[in-house]
Amino acid sequence: MSRLIGPLLVLVVWLALWGEVNVINVVSGVAVGVAVQIAFREGRERHRVHLVGLAKLVAVFAWRLVTSSANVVVTVLAPTPDRLRSGVVGVELTQSSPLVATIVADAISLTPGTLTLDSRFPAPDAGAGALPVLYIHVLGLEDPEAIRDDVHGLERLVLSAVTPSATEAGGTT
Repeated sequence: MSRLIGPLLVLVVWLALWGEVNVINVVSGVAVGVAVQIAFREGRERHRVHLVGLAKLVAVFAWRLVTSSANVVVTVLAPTPDRLRSGVVGVELTQSSPLVATIVADAISLTPGTLTLDSRFPAPDAGAGALPVLYIHVLGLEDPEAIRDDVHGLERLVLSAVTPSATEAGGTT
C-alpha cells in the first residue's frame, strides 16, 4: 500500500496542475506517476523532503528571480563595463548527492544573469572525498569568491529542503 502513496500524490498534483479531471489527464498522470516510481525505486539514493525547508527554498528562489531579473533589465537598459563584465566561476559543492547538485545547478540556470555551463561529477571510484564541481557563467561578475559563497548558501538552502539519507554512499547529512 505504501508504494501507491507516491504515485497517487503525483497523480493528484498532476490533475491539480491541469485544472480538470478528464481521461487524458488521468492517463497521463498515471503514466507520470509510474515513471516517477520507476525513477525513484529501491536501490537508488534516498532523500528526505522537509516542507519548511522547501517553502523557504521556493521563497528565496522567487525573490532571486525578481531581483536578478531587475538587475538584467538595468544592465540591458544602462550597460556599463562593470555590469557587462562576465566570467566563469568553478564552485566545488560541499556534498556528493547528485540530486542536490542538480537542484542547485537548475536553480542557478533558471536565475537570469547566471547559467550553469557544466557540472563535473566525480567517477564512482574517486573515493568519498571527491565532490561535484559546477561551472557557472555570471553576468556582472565582480568577485568570484562572493559567487562561490552565494552558491554554497543556495546549496545549504537546498539541503534544508532535500536531505540525502544517512545510507547514501559518500553523502553527508
